[in-house]
Amino acid sequence: MFDSEEGALETVGLKVSEVAPTNGHPTYSVKGETHPLRHILRELGGRWDGINRAWIFRGLDPRGAIADRVRAERTQGGLADVMSVAPDLGNRPHYWGHRQRLRDRFLGSNEESLPDYELLELLLFFSIERIDTKPLAKALLDRFGSLAGVLHAAPEQLAEFERINHHTITLFKAARTLAGRMAREEVTDRPLLDQWDKLVAYLMTTMAHRKVEQFRIIFLDRRNVLIADEVQHQGTIDHTPVYPREVMKRALMLDASAIVMVHNHPSNHPAPSKPDIEMTRQVGDALQKVGIVLHDHIIVSKRGHTSFRQMGLLGR
Repeated sequence: MFDSEEGALETVGLKVSEVAPTNGHPTYSVKGETHPLRHILRELGGRWDGINRAWIFRGLDPRGAIADRVRAERTQGGLADVMSVAPDLGNRPHYWGHRQRLRDRFLGSNEESLPDYELLELLLFFSIERIDTKPLAKALLDRFGSLAGVLHAAPEQLAEFERINHHTITLFKAARTLAGRMAREEVTDRPLLDQWDKLVAYLMTTMAHRKVEQFRIIFLDRRNVLIADEVQHQGTIDHTPVYPREVMKRALMLDASAIVMVHNHPSNHPAPSKPDIEMTRQVGDALQKVGIVLHDHIIVSKRGHTSFRQMGLLGR
């Protein structure tokens, strides 16, 4: 069996197949246990395709050349290490190859088809090596309740899990930052009042899971297009100070015609408190004196959001 090309390749766990030609040239894909043989494959003219996880050869069928090198190395004993590295199929752990199968399924299907634990498992591949990350993904979701809860968990909370490392912390922070910036792009350069749902989605993405109260202001021009989105104050778990004079001063400095006030409730109850209502009234009165409109005050939490305008609480 080893004397044939196919036999030589199968012995070291390689599979060669012809794929769609590139620029009219025959193209071949080499998959399987390629890592121990990567230097040989590169010397023979192969190019690593990190997306399809295969070595790509263009032009001549590489089977013969690869088989010859495998035979030569085997004769000289150079493949001894390779053969010792490649595990016996019957002794592989149950999750061997699972990462690639999950990646292939994710890339080849509708991303919505993946349940949350598999999407999180896929993300963990990029920070944690050589373990089955499915149990960890499920444990994180059990602990924090949702994907958003996991991504917004504090580093000291994530440190409760032995396998979590600084790469994971960085990855989660990057993921939530990207999500916030993408959501913000949806509300930029267009009248904000015409895309209220997108504004709420952006605010939920950036504020709903924060552990302390944050007060921010959305400043708008005469066409209600975003001028600036600024965090004004950050307080404690249940309070952040807001001063009507500062709000009015900043709005005038930006030449804003209108604003939307926003703050979060870490308690998870988005209902406004009496101090929230009184503060909103004071800010609205101050802005009215200088001709600036208070369109709304929105409170966000993990359980949803409330709008002062929809509740009839503006102008009282």
